[in-house]
Amino acid sequence: MATLEQHLLLHDHRPGTLVDLDRHLHHRTGGMIGALSHQIRGAAIDAILTGTEKITKDGLDAIPLDHAAQTSARATPSGRRR
Repeated sequence: MATLEQHLLLHDHRPGTLVDLDRHLHHRTGGMIGALSHQIRGAAIDAILTGTEKITKDGLDAIPLDHAAQTSARATPSGRRR
């Protein structure tokens, strides 16, 4: 089964980058899969448009998320839901 990263088709993206950022991604999106998908897709589009061809933490953080994800991520200091 192919992973999301394998479908990105970015020339300079290092496989495993998203896995390495798992806690950061979960905290930022509040664990909401729709917000995660939006964030990764937006970072991939920006990577193509800027010519970097890779997803980075800074690139992911530059993507604005919906209100629900931002509110959920701020709900607890760790970003985890109770």
